[in-house]
Amino acid sequence: MAYAEELLELAQELANLHPDSPHQPSLRRAVSTAYYALFHLLISEATANWQRPELRAALGRVFDHGPMKQAADKKVTELNNYFKTKPPEGPGKTVALHLRNVAETFGQAQYHRNEADYNIAREWNSNCGLTAQRPGDRSNARTGAAGIRKSSVCPTPPSERDPGPPHSTHTRQWALSGQMT
Repeated sequence: MAYAEELLELAQELANLHPDSPHQPSLRRAVSTAYYALFHLLISEATANWQRPELRAALGRVFDHGPMKQAADKKVTELNNYFKTKPPEGPGKTVALHLRNVAETFGQAQYHRNEADYNIAREWNSNCGLTAQRPGDRSNARTGAAGIRKSSVCPTPPSERDPGPPHSTHTRQWALSGQMT
């Protein structure tokens, strides 16, 4: 099982430790751990195609929370502008929808992680922000990342008829690394 999957499983276990009454430390750790599951999923996807597998872990250490959040926010803005143009249905639009979902989920998860770790006045309940990470949720970030990974749009430029989302030739690279070229 991949590290990100193990973290997500742990987050679920922590969230369900005390089903009858909200146990704040467990719920806070669950939220934080769910964020790190997504963070490590994105890093894993970004480094998966690195030519030298023995260096993938070292490459993963380069990723930073702040720049990834900034890249996610920028991509959400670009994609929202793209969707305002009412693009035609097709693979480019599908990938853009997945990408926006991943970027939005990352930003929300990071916000919730900061709240869970630093805002002790906030009370958490058993739903505690993990819904964006649950495997059964069709709109979750893992589903979005998988949709981007499987897309035929990623390796090829979009057609003239559908110019695709901003920087569409780099969609997969950004979605999986938090970087924009």
